[in-house]
Amino acid sequence: MQERESTQECATFIGNDVLIKGEITVEKGLRVDGKIEGVVSTKGKVHVGKSGQLNAEVNAGSVTVEGKVKGNIIASERATLEATSNVCGDLTATRLVVNEGATFVGKVNVGPEATKGGASGGIPSAVASRMTSQPTVPGNGRH
Repeated sequence: MQERESTQECATFIGNDVLIKGEITVEKGLRVDGKIEGVVSTKGKVHVGKSGQLNAEVNAGSVTVEGKVKGNIIASERATLEATSNVCGDLTATRLVVNEGATFVGKVNVGPEATKGGASGGIPSAVASRMTSQPTVPGNGRH
């Protein structure tokens, strides 16, 4: 049943024998069981299957990773790292689910304000204000 639901959310399917280099933009969603090098964008869902390998920047409504992603991920709604996932890159999402066994190397920015890029370069205003309001300590290199 889960496979069927995933297929309905992801109108575009990249099979495991496909390699795509470049920028991919889809409207409804994308399931990747092959390889993509470049940029992936959608307002819908990106689902990286167990055999999927992305060397790409991913910007989507939601992202589910079962395979490998090397690159930054931005999920305006939710990111899910399944137990078989291997992610190397920064992750920004409104909500994050990490299942036991998942591998992740990178920085995480999660919360309701995380995906709202502003003058602070994508850093939420609450975090940015804390960063700028910290006292300067002589000799630590901060000015």
